[in-house]
Parts: sequence; structure tokens; C-alpha cells
Amino acid sequence: MPLRLRVALQLRRFSSTDAALAPPKLRNLPYRLRHVAVPAARAVISEYLHSTRCLASSHADSIAAHSPRSLLSFLAALPTVPRSLPTSELPAHLRRHLNFHPLNELPFFLESIGGPTAAAPCLNSMFLSDHPSLLGAVAALAHFGFPWSRLGLLFPSVLLDVPPDLISARLSALEARLHRLPRAAIIAACLTFPSLLEGDLSDYDVLIKDIAATFKGLWPDLSSSNDIDAFSGVCRRMRMFYDAGAEIGSIGGLVGGSQWVFLELGEKRIAERFWFFKELGMEGKEMGRFLLSNARIFDLDFSDVVISVPRYLRRVGLAEDEIDAAVEKHPYVVGKNQLENLPRVLRAMELEHRFLEKILAGGESLRYLSPEFVLEDDSYDADVERAFLDGMAKVMLERKAHFVDKKLEFLKSVGYGENEITTKVIPALNSTRDLLLERFDYLLERGVEYKILCRILRVFPKVLNQSKDMLNEKLNYLTEELGYSLEYLHCFPAFLCFDLENRTKPRYTMLWWLQEHGLLRKKLAPATVLANSEKRFISTLYLVHPAVPKLWLECFSSRRHMEYYLKNIYQYAENI
Repeated sequence: MPLRLRVALQLRRFSSTDAALAPPKLRNLPYRLRHVAVPAARAVISEYLHSTRCLASSHADSIAAHSPRSLLSFLAALPTVPRSLPTSELPAHLRRHLNFHPLNELPFFLESIGGPTAAAPCLNSMFLSDHPSLLGAVAALAHFGFPWSRLGLLFPSVLLDVPPDLISARLSALEARLHRLPRAAIIAACLTFPSLLEGDLSDYDVLIKDIAATFKGLWPDLSSSNDIDAFSGVCRRMRMFYDAGAEIGSIGGLVGGSQWVFLELGEKRIAERFWFFKELGMEGKEMGRFLLSNARIFDLDFSDVVISVPRYLRRVGLAEDEIDAAVEKHPYVVGKNQLENLPRVLRAMELEHRFLEKILAGGESLRYLSPEFVLEDDSYDADVERAFLDGMAKVMLERKAHFVDKKLEFLKSVGYGENEITTKVIPALNSTRDLLLERFDYLLERGVEYKILCRILRVFPKVLNQSKDMLNEKLNYLTEELGYSLEYLHCFPAFLCFDLENRTKPRYTMLWWLQEHGLLRKKLAPATVLANSEKRFISTLYLVHPAVPKLWLECFSSRRHMEYYLKNIYQYAENI
């Protein structure tokens, strides 16, 4: 089963939103000119920026060399080039075009530095020369050695907001503080932590000391390196620990036994472990210290290790009565699952903190997370397995196997095991695995309790077939318009299933009108208002006032069924 990441790497990246789009087609150029058009345009643009726009030649060359998409867009916007134009005349043709059509320099510049495609609001001119502070900041950074194509990491906070002379002063001060480190390390630190250039260094004293201590702990392995990429990798990993909740200043003292985490370990694995222990309920301040003190956790591979719930939890040593009570309350967790999904299995059972207590001691307790510990006992509940396989066989007959497998992966990723309940939920899910997981996580972010969400998924799985926007509207209506907390979903999870525009809003609009006119004195809960059929709802309105059903039908209901509803209302009223 492919590994699923819930936590995106917290890296500051500025990449063009257009980068994923297909490059513009050069249909306006004769086919024989297309292969030479880009090199010719690059040379002409560089010459134009230097000689006509008076940019430094190094800046002009860098802009032209690192903006391939802007070059293609420039060429694609040219008037149709005559088929008879000789190849040698193409540069002159481009120069003549620029004489009458000044170049919009900002897209070229922003692409070249790896910045966003949309310019900042204050860049309201197409010419870079109209922004001398921007060019001065770029010159100060380039003079220090910053790679041109990575300056976008400092846009706009540094390039637009910090004066060039102040940038140079702060770089000099930082170099004095980190005098034992090469410039490559200082550049990497500034690219990863732009705040070092944005504010006074005295405000970041702890961060600077932590950077120095971390590089010192790694120095034997980095002593011969002057590669910005190597130092940037270390800084990015430091930032990941900070973003996960580790205190600034705590990393350098823990590097000693975990150099390979900062030098060799993939950032993807680090993000996976952060997610794993965050889902178990470990606080961010503890996480960095715990993981770096027990760095071998990073070396464990959870992706293909299968556990059997609740047998695995019994072997770990959780109390028997706790496990039995949790399984009885949350039966959808039983059966096989992947060890990588353990945090959400435990959250679904409300046992994550009990498990965390078991492994916080470190040492031998960490063996509970090792594949060897799991493989020591590969037994499972045969009845649960048989029911699951029978259920899946029926689902496979009705659905495409590929889609069924993806939905099963989603359910297992949120805590459901391979059991009969899972096979009954799968047919009700219509979206892709990624969308289902995105909506599930969104509801968690909005504040829906995990146990409530798992219950909703079991009883009303179609809730996750709705878009995030629709779920957002329904939650806002429940909390803001109706005045209920999200805990109300615990007793009435079906609220998220009802059509907001065609059922919820019309009925409550009618009830509010009745309250305004003094016809309805008590507040009706959503379960009472929405769970009833329209016939029953109209009957309730009739009890408020005999004329109200007609008003309801005229305003909100289908006129085609009006006589039928009224007839049944009167019959119902006579029997009361």
C-alpha cells in the first residue's frame, strides 16, 4: 500500500502557479525558426535590459537566463513572423518589436528569482528601474553570494521591505556572529529563516545560537563543504522541527547522536514521524527532544507492516478492560490495518494517550513500533477476516476493484480495520481517496471531534461525498445561524446530510417567520425540524395555525403536491 502523508513539508517555496501548465505554443513562428527562437530571444532580452533599460549586465543576463516561460510567452505574443524571414534576421526582428513594444519586465524578473507569478500590489509598474530599492536589495544579496534563482524565497518580505543598506549591514553582522561558518551556511540560513534579514538580529539571538550549535555538531561532516544545498538541507530540517513545535534553541544540543537525521534522512520521513506522534497527542515541545533522543525511530519503516486490532494492543500491554470497552464502543476498528495508520486507529478508540504513555519512556518500549515486534505474532481473528472477505467479494462484484481498493485505503487511514462494517461503508463513498481524506481532515480542523466524525462516517458515509465548501456552509449555518455548537452533531450527525438550500434553510425561514409573528413560542431543534418528512413537517405547521401550511406550500414547496399535502393535513388534524 502506498504511503500517505497527512502533513505537508513546511518549506517556504515560491514557485510559479503557471509552471504546471503547458508552455505556450509558438504557432506564430515558422517551424524552421522555432528551435532557434528561444536562444535568440534570450540574447535579445538580455541586451535590451542592459542597453535600453540600463540594468547591470549581470542582472540582465540572470533575468534572461532564468525565465524560460516568460521568453516563450514573449515569443508567442509576437505578430505572425513571415515565413520568408531568414534565420539570421530573427534577432533584428525581435529588436524592432521591442523598439515599439516595451517589455513588461516584472514577469521575467519574478520568474528568474523563483518568485510568485503575480507581482506584489506595490509593484504597479512594468519597469524594474521604477523600483530602485528592489534592484538595490537584489544587488546587495547577489554581491554577498545569494544564488539569483533563489531570491524568490526572500520576496517580498526582504526584497521590498528592507532597505539595501540595511540588508548589507545585517549580513555583515550575521557573518561576524557566525564567523567560523562559510558564507554558504549564512546564505542557507537566511534563505530558510528570512526573519534574520527582516528584523534586528538582537531579536533572533537564540535562533542564531541554535544555528551555530547545530552546524558545530555537524561540522566534521560539513567542514569540507561550501555547498549551499548541503547547508540548506540542514536548515530546512531545523525549520521542520521548529514548525512541529520544538523550541527555538533546543536543536543544537541534541544533534550529537543524530547527525544523520540532518545530513542524510529524507524530509518526507521526518514529516511522516511528526504526523505520527502529533496524531498520538505528543506535544510539539516534547516531540523534537523525543525524536532526536531516539533517532532510531526515523529508521523504522511502518508502511508495509500489518497489525491486527485489538490483538496488537493487548500485546503492547494496554489494559484488557480498556481495550474491550473501546472495541465494543468502536467496532469498526477491529481487523487488519497498517502500522502507519496506528495513530488514527487509537484516536478512533480514544486510546492514543494510553499508548503514548507506553512509548514515551523510550528504550525498550520503542520496540512496539518495530516490524520485528509485530511479526512475532501474526495471528488474527478468523471470524472477522472471513466476514471482511465475504463483504469485499460482494462489493467487488458491484464496483471497480481499483476504486474499491482506494476507498478501503482511505477508511483504513482514518482508523477503520478490515471488517464487515468497512465493507458496508465503501459502497456509499463516491469520491477519490485524496478528496475523502481532505474532507475528513477539514472537518477535524473545523473542530468536529474524532469520535463523532468516525460515527458519522459509519452511519452517514455520504457526508464525505460533499465538497469542502458545502460542508463549510452547513457547519456555519449550524453554529452561526442556529446557534448550536459542533457537539450537537454527536446526537444528530444527520444534520450534515440534509440539503441546505432545499430543506434546512426553507424550513427554518418558515419557523423564524412564525416566531416573529408570535405564532411559535418554543425553539425547535434541528433533529425535530429536519428529520421529519415534508408531510410530517406540514402537519406540525398546521398545529401552529391552520393557515400556515398553505403559506408554506405557496412559498417553499412544490405546487404539484399541494392538494395532496393539504388533504393529508386535514385528515391528520381530524384524528388528533
